Amino acid sequence: MTLSNLAFLVIFLSIFLVSRASKEILIGIITSKKASSYYGSKVAIELLNNHYNISEFFQFEFYFDEGNEGLAVKHIVDILKENRRIFAVIGQLLKHYNVPQISPNSASPLLSNRDEYPYFLRMTNSALERNFVRIKILKYFGWRRVFVITEALEFFYEIYDHFYQQAILNNITIAENFIAHSSEDLETIIRKLIDRDARIVIIFAYNTITRYYLCQAYLHNLYGERYVLILPSSVLKLILTSNLFPNICSPEDANLVLDGTLREVSSSASNEIYFPYGNTVSNINDLVQKMYDYMNDSTSLGYAGNAFDAVMTTVLTVENLINKNASDYWEIDQNEMGKSILAKLQNADFKGFLGKIRFDKNGNLRRNTVIQQYFKEFADNPVEIGMYDGITGDINFTTKPYISVPTDACSLNLHP
Repeated sequence: MTLSNLAFLVIFLSIFLVSRASKEILIGIITSKKASSYYGSKVAIELLNNHYNISEFFQFEFYFDEGNEGLAVKHIVDILKENRRIFAVIGQLLKHYNVPQISPNSASPLLSNRDEYPYFLRMTNSALERNFVRIKILKYFGWRRVFVITEALEFFYEIYDHFYQQAILNNITIAENFIAHSSEDLETIIRKLIDRDARIVIIFAYNTITRYYLCQAYLHNLYGERYVLILPSSVLKLILTSNLFPNICSPEDANLVLDGTLREVSSSASNEIYFPYGNTVSNINDLVQKMYDYMNDSTSLGYAGNAFDAVMTTVLTVENLINKNASDYWEIDQNEMGKSILAKLQNADFKGFLGKIRFDKNGNLRRNTVIQQYFKEFADNPVEIGMYDGITGDINFTTKPYISVPTDACSLNLHP
């Protein structure tokens, strides 16, 4: 494993557990003081300390890296040097120690590889999971011909490759996949989209590429009721709050292109949560308000809910295992201990801050996905139009989308 890979994992996989020989369990959290996951973890710890009957075995410590990869790695090394028994550390080290880890927000498809990361779980979908939602949307509307723009990064290549495979299985033709190495490539790509009468465009890219596409689409009138744009959920807010390329198009211009855009976002719990093993119900509104109080000027919870559920799931699962096995727990072989914790976590089934908490065989949270549509009149509040069930794979539209692209505009017969 290279240092660069390890640094990547440290930045995005923040929670791990360590047990001392003195029968104390340390839960270490590597994060930045400015990260939303820090505040979500703090609220979970307060709830555990103040309202739950948590055993004397647990203690919590924060390790702050402030975005410094080297410092984050140092935290891991320092803990290992103290000769504590490891419950969960990081990345590929997990399979050597036979110990599980829950990550709040890592979406990389690489982490679903059970040969490389057999003890890894995460409180989010893999980035590949969203492809099932996209395919369902295309099939629902009868759109069989689509164009894709993929940013030239390994992360997006993986997402596209998986999307391509799913498209073939569902008789959907990708007319062309345009690779964008930089924003300058978008001018040529836009011209090709116009020449080929593209109506459905899916973008796998970060903020800069996506925003430049919006500007070029505006300049070439590639927007309106006859066109549909499908974006990853993560880029929309960044696009709306940034003012990239002001000499080409204004935020208001980009807004016009975004009108009618579809996106998918992970759902959250409704109005209350409950945790396994007989713990009491908590009102989610109180927890949300406490997170906002901590975050002061923030308008978004970000990954605070993910971190909250990661801490609660880990603590309550391990505590139940300790209580069930009593004094024998500390005598269990380390390898068997790791396997027993993983099995308990893998089979978690309850309702948390994020909604239904249930993991698939690859350690991904089987989370529902909300389908939203963006309207320029409601710039800060996209409209929920449907839901994808992460457990059954069903999709249900509750509100008729504002889309008028005729099926024949995407047909293979019309556009060979």
